[in-house]
Amino acid sequence: MDQILELATKLGKQIALDPRAQAMAAARKNLSESTADRQLLADYDEQQTRLATLEGEGKPIEPEDKRKIAELHNRVISSDVIKELMKVQTAYVELMNTVSRTIEQNATQSA
Repeated sequence: MDQILELATKLGKQIALDPRAQAMAAARKNLSESTADRQLLADYDEQQTRLATLEGEGKPIEPEDKRKIAELHNRVISSDVIKELMKVQTAYVELMNTVSRTIEQNATQSA
């Protein structure tokens, strides 16, 4: 097990050198430094949760709730910090999925 964890550590360090991982780290840092964007995402998530709860309980979604989610959505998609995060996140997730598939394929091959 120690050898596997040692290899995982080396792999993680190597992944950190990839431009996609570096871009992801920078985008996360930018978001963490932007109080307004973090609050915007929290507000958007809270409103989405509220609407899902109302829908799940069979309660009507009021026009004010629809207006609020639309307003928050527009603010989210116009945020440069959030747009950059979403853009680099796609490339980073693709990288990590490729790594995961490669590990899985090699881990399940019969020797």
